[in-house]
Amino acid sequence: MSASELLRQSMQNLRVDLLHVDQTSSFGLVTQNQVAETKSTLPPLVPFKFTSLPRKFKLSYPALQHYKQNFGFWLSDQWLIELGKHTHLPEDRFDPPLDEDFWMRGVAYICETVGLEGLTVEHCFQLKTNGAPPQFLDADGEVLVLSVCDDVEDDIPSQQQVDYLTNLLGRPPQWWVNIYPRNDWE
Repeated sequence: MSASELLRQSMQNLRVDLLHVDQTSSFGLVTQNQVAETKSTLPPLVPFKFTSLPRKFKLSYPALQHYKQNFGFWLSDQWLIELGKHTHLPEDRFDPPLDEDFWMRGVAYICETVGLEGLTVEHCFQLKTNGAPPQFLDADGEVLVLSVCDDVEDDIPSQQQVDYLTNLLGRPPQWWVNIYPRNDWE
């Protein structure tokens, strides 16, 4: 064996005891086994699978406005960071990730698990009623929204995908007004 092969094998042997590779991930992400002393506010992270033929989510669109509107769920940065901390990459041993890295891993995990290509994270205005709790607003009074589609997209998620996200996040999706004005070409 060459030196690089020996090093690769020894690194893999070190990780085998601590980590479990998620075979469904195309990102090459590695998820950590749940340890008994770990206290997490996250629900069990079970990958999404269609149990029957996918059927489109029935969605009534709001009237077009000057600002784009997104259909989705409010999120907190801390929740995404906590979700991302359950996802590890092999290079984490040498280059410890920052909160921004964990945030991106949390978003990537949701996108990969649910299988929605159009899933985005948007900054939206707080709704007058039934919006996000005040502690989840930023300094400008805006809220982070996991958007499954917007008011001009034809790519609507399936009912099962929306139900999975509703169960994962513990709240139903709703329409949010994006903070950015609609582009002239839209």
